[in-house]
Amino acid sequence: MSSDAQRIAYLRREIERHDRLYYVEARPEISDQEYDRLVAELKALEEKHPQLITPDSPTQRVGGAPIGGFRTVAHARRMFSIDNTYSRDDLVAWHQRVLKGLGVDNAAPHPVDYVAEPKIDGVAVSLRYEKGRLALALTRGDGERGDDITHNVRTIRAVPLKLSEADAPCPKVLEVRGEVFMPNEELHRLNSLRAEAGEELFANSRNATAGTLKQLDSRIVAQRHLLFTAHGRGEVVPDHFERHSQFLEAIRSWGVPTNPLTRLCHDLDSVWSFIEEFSSARHRLPYGVDGVVIKVDRFDLQEQLGYTSKSPRWCMAYKYAAEQATTHLLGITWQVGKGGTLTPVAELQPVLLAGTTVKRAGLHNIDEIHRKDVRVGDHLIIEKAGEIIPQVIRVIPEKRPPGTHPTKAPTHCPSCGQPTVREQDEVAIRCVNPQCPAQLRERLIWFAGRGQMDIDGLGDKAVYQLADAGLLRSFADIYRLHRHRDELIELERMGPKKVDNLLEAIEDSKSRGLARLLAGLGIRHVGTRGAQVLAEHFGSMDKLLKASKEELAEIPDVGPVTAESVWRFLHSAAVQRVIDELAHAGVNMTAPRKAAAKSSPFAGKTIVLTGTLEHFPRKELTEKLESLGAKVTSSVSKNTDLVIAGADPGSKLDKARQLGIEVWDEPRLLQTLAQVER
Repeated sequence: MSSDAQRIAYLRREIERHDRLYYVEARPEISDQEYDRLVAELKALEEKHPQLITPDSPTQRVGGAPIGGFRTVAHARRMFSIDNTYSRDDLVAWHQRVLKGLGVDNAAPHPVDYVAEPKIDGVAVSLRYEKGRLALALTRGDGERGDDITHNVRTIRAVPLKLSEADAPCPKVLEVRGEVFMPNEELHRLNSLRAEAGEELFANSRNATAGTLKQLDSRIVAQRHLLFTAHGRGEVVPDHFERHSQFLEAIRSWGVPTNPLTRLCHDLDSVWSFIEEFSSARHRLPYGVDGVVIKVDRFDLQEQLGYTSKSPRWCMAYKYAAEQATTHLLGITWQVGKGGTLTPVAELQPVLLAGTTVKRAGLHNIDEIHRKDVRVGDHLIIEKAGEIIPQVIRVIPEKRPPGTHPTKAPTHCPSCGQPTVREQDEVAIRCVNPQCPAQLRERLIWFAGRGQMDIDGLGDKAVYQLADAGLLRSFADIYRLHRHRDELIELERMGPKKVDNLLEAIEDSKSRGLARLLAGLGIRHVGTRGAQVLAEHFGSMDKLLKASKEELAEIPDVGPVTAESVWRFLHSAAVQRVIDELAHAGVNMTAPRKAAAKSSPFAGKTIVLTGTLEHFPRKELTEKLESLGAKVTSSVSKNTDLVIAGADPGSKLDKARQLGIEVWDEPRLLQTLAQVER
């Protein structure tokens, strides 16, 4: 035990040292593989001695269970936004206002020092350290209050969970303001996955980072390789700093990343030289930069200049105009995502733009194509949104060659050839064929997922492996795998025990019932709750198939849009074949009757869950309560009967109390469920 404890302490120090070398000093000593081995060893030792796990251990960055929502917290010091300009004349005018506000003569040598920093395209956050440990992370919000995103920021390896005080002690309270951002490589990786899924692409690092930080499940954040760099301060106690440049140097010594390209400038000419030099150099950076932030260096002069209602007078952002290029549209490709959405992509004559060769650009949807009247053969102006994602800005009509034709929406899926569908008031064009090759693998992964048919062992890697082997080409093929046991055993990473466990899980999934099956089929507008409503109302797939659109629309919580989607999906020839095959395989297509629900204390009640519950995954508890006759919804209203609150419940609990709605904690819930099950 003593030896293991010493090894744990050593590994933590080493991992923290390597994090600092990588993120702060940009001089890594070991490979990623060697780093991962250190983390794996530490994790194994901590699993052996769980009493030795601490919140600031490097292993605690993996993310925890999803939270119910974000709570808002007041900033100790307001977070202001920054004024910006695209003009040198405006920058000079701001400089003159600074000198006037300070009563300084411009003719004096070095009248004021400035710090020039790259303006990274990310999300502003405030990190609060108390006694050297990360205590709180907030978004800017409205400047007065921000969302608590601590659970997500803890997963970012560039953010130290504990400050290093080897060189000098840090303040008891240290608030570091900075930027969380996504590197270009990670943005491209994420957008590739979203394109495959038929989801809208993130336009830039800022949008991608904001979407990531607002995830309720921090495990998702941990999988996206966000970075952080500091550029300012909030509350500091005690505060002995005199200059911004001094502050950046100090926090860097404590292990907080700062941008090494930041430059101290003694006059505006030096600032402008930096802006010009950086204009081309920024394209070689592995992250998006859209300008330079200029700040008065001395804190006492900052206070003297003060603030407007929105921004500091001592700070200005110079933003570079987006670079544009002219190119030729060779064609339009329609990509099919896992949800069936067809997304148009412009195929371009290769052109150099902002330091890279661009061959493709996003066109968003058919309405956007028609609005800009984009036609194959056109000459286009393109630019990189947020310096990252190429997008079509406009057509050059005077260069349009004769004989071009307006772009038409595809009437058939380019992957499977089935007719496409465009629902009323929607811009998306979809393929609703569940057997479409472009969608099938992702649909199979969804079908086998925990909230649907819950087939343990049939995750994304297994689905891809079996599909590549020619064993999975439809939903029904899942239930034919028992015929291929010998072939399965021969596959890499399989073997008799693993195969038998998989086949057993597949057999068990046949009894999941109609609600799980409907959720697994991936019907547009039908989630877990919608599938449950349909299953309870009709009781069997046969009765559901006989229902008209009008009957479906009259069901509470369904409505005309969902009714149209359900009816169209279930009555396509391809889906009816799927249903017949699944029925022939023995998949249960009925819903269990809930005779006990009427007498349960939850029957007929509308319930909202909020916060993190220790004993229940959210989906499992929802199904449990619904089986006892409750209706579980996502938002609190006057129609809510009961709110069940776990840890960190957020704003839903506040609203419940305002409306006088009954609130239970988890012990009360457990006690009541135990009584029901006796």
